[in-house]
Amino acid sequence: MRILSTLLFFSLTHLHAQDLIKAPGNNATPVNQRLAYGNACGPASLLNSFQYGSEKWRKVFDAIPGKDHKYRIQYVVAAWGKEPSKHVKGRMRWNKAEGVNLLDLTDMANDMRRSHNLPSIKHEVLTKKSRGTYVDVIKRSHKLMAKSLKKGFPPIISIRRFAYRYSPEVGQKSWWPIRAHFVVVTEIPKTVRAPYGFYKIKYIDPYGGFIRNGQIEVFTGGFKNSPFVIANLPDVLVGKTLVKKGEPTMVTLSAVIGAW
Repeated sequence: MRILSTLLFFSLTHLHAQDLIKAPGNNATPVNQRLAYGNACGPASLLNSFQYGSEKWRKVFDAIPGKDHKYRIQYVVAAWGKEPSKHVKGRMRWNKAEGVNLLDLTDMANDMRRSHNLPSIKHEVLTKKSRGTYVDVIKRSHKLMAKSLKKGFPPIISIRRFAYRYSPEVGQKSWWPIRAHFVVVTEIPKTVRAPYGFYKIKYIDPYGGFIRNGQIEVFTGGFKNSPFVIANLPDVLVGKTLVKKGEPTMVTLSAVIGAW
């Protein structure tokens, strides 16, 4: 199955432009979170989504003061990240040690776009239902990303690295979440190639400000009974330093933030 997935991934790298849905602002420069804070992937991804969006969404980015990306990240954190969280009692939306969670990042996005009279931004957690399939999750994630891209707002996806390790709490080995990260999707194919259940993506990794390629797929390897599909993003470094030698590791797609 892995060989089939690899071959299909290779074939998708040759899609014609008319077979793709792309972010409007392809001439922008990716925002690099490392210029400001190590845990600023959320604020940096907001900036990337707005500046890579259509003209109406770019107005949000253009309205943020600052001579460079470092200042803009700091401004976003100060203006919208330091508000009290509505979801975690006694905490601000963003903090330097842990960054920001999915719900608070969605709130920040909506606060940023509100004065520009833009559509609301939503989020959805992407897990396999008890009677559903991984292909269902693939199709749902693609549908949401496509809608957001067509509305001119490149979607933010939440990814999470898991490691297979022994846990004293349960007395056996199991898959444990290690570290979460946000990236922005700027390009996907128009359709998911059934029945394989995967699709190629181009995305912006704010950790360094790189444009990368990868794919969302159903192949979960040894991650049996995973609630998530896999984000096959070989260049993503999130959580790698926390994985112990010899431990199997997987990166999953856990949620999407966008306009739909």
